[in-house]
Amino acid sequence: MRVWITGGAGFLGQRIGRRHLESSGHTVVSLSRRKDGQCTQSYQIDLAAESAVPQLARIIAESGEPEVVIHAAARQPGLKGELTDYVRSNVFSTLNLIESLIAASPKQIIYTSTLNVYGRPGKNPVAETDPAGGTAPYSATKRWAEQLFEHLKSDTRTIVLRLPSLYGVGQVDSFIDGLARIAIQGDTLELFSRGQLIRDALHVSDVVKAIEKCVDSPPEAEFTCMNLGCGRAITTGEWAEALVDGIGSSSKVVPVDRSTDQFDLYADIGLARKTIDFQPTQLKDSMARYADELRT
Repeated sequence: MRVWITGGAGFLGQRIGRRHLESSGHTVVSLSRRKDGQCTQSYQIDLAAESAVPQLARIIAESGEPEVVIHAAARQPGLKGELTDYVRSNVFSTLNLIESLIAASPKQIIYTSTLNVYGRPGKNPVAETDPAGGTAPYSATKRWAEQLFEHLKSDTRTIVLRLPSLYGVGQVDSFIDGLARIAIQGDTLELFSRGQLIRDALHVSDVVKAIEKCVDSPPEAEFTCMNLGCGRAITTGEWAEALVDGIGSSSKVVPVDRSTDQFDLYADIGLARKTIDFQPTQLKDSMARYADELRT
């Protein structure tokens, strides 16, 4: 099977590519701004550029039509930039990709979106039927990209996976990785809102497995949107304690009575459990896996 991965040289993209090469022997084509030496074929491309559509046409002519496209390229939250930067990276790139794939008509497209599309939810856990109200540049543009796929009329099955914060070696911006950098030094972990803020997160390997299940056994529907997440309400205090225990840190976890503009958010993952038998790794085991990564 020929699998395209956009953002193939990125944190998530590289792991998806390795998984498909090692476990399934697929032909993996990386489309990214950086060269990716771990896949079958690698093309450097700016998907948001005006030249992207003809360049993608040349790639199809050279390497063959993709059967599965995993669209993981995105401008991530926390990066400096205006709304226009996020529109270009998250919306224009998606539009160019869709335009290029209409004739190729792959069997399946998997788009990695975000739980941030919900914004500040009216209730927790958030379900796929709840309104998407995120207005920040990242969340808004990821939602707009979802809607482009919703209106795609073709024989292609499209799956949107709304992801929580991901952590793992190589990640730089996540809540868990930020705590890990402090804990490795043995410094104090100060948690605002007295450590009671509810956060959703997954080790990146859980998402890679979910994507592999979607590829191997795709849902029957033409369009499917599913939340992924840890499956329960976990406070920042519980995350921090599990991390400290997992990596054997001497850091103290100190709740601080200081408010933050962040809010409680975690996902209802019932649909993913039912549709692709998604089973998130339990917190203790997930932190043990992360600790092993950090050691090596």
